[in-house]
Amino acid sequence: MEKAKTYALKLLAKRDYFEKELREKLRKKGFSEEDIEQTIVYLKNEKLIDDRKLLERYKELSIQKGKSPASLKAKLYRKGITEVDFSYEEELESALYLLENKYRKEKNYRDVVKFLKNRGFSYSVIQEAVNKFLNGE
Repeated sequence: MEKAKTYALKLLAKRDYFEKELREKLRKKGFSEEDIEQTIVYLKNEKLIDDRKLLERYKELSIQKGKSPASLKAKLYRKGITEVDFSYEEELESALYLLENKYRKEKNYRDVVKFLKNRGFSYSVIQEAVNKFLNGE
């Protein structure tokens, strides 16, 4: 188990991992399931991995970058995380950020709607975000 733990700590020193990602890395390196399980338990007890906190950080970064819930879900799905919930307010905040900081074309309703739609935002969020953006709210 010590080698598995050392390897996991080395990986975590570079970046955070979801539990499923870390398990996969350890499997690929050839560690036994028992060593992997003991290592994961140790890391959780030491609070070195926490899927819930990492997911919240991903959501915050996604909102700050103006990413849609659909794009975040796709990214996290590739990492093995299937349950991601975005509130309406979080999605709206993300859409408004994207419009205010990335959208530089003429402010035509149809074009702005298309811009957000192509980035995977829901229609109700698109409507509210475009209205706020075009009305300067």
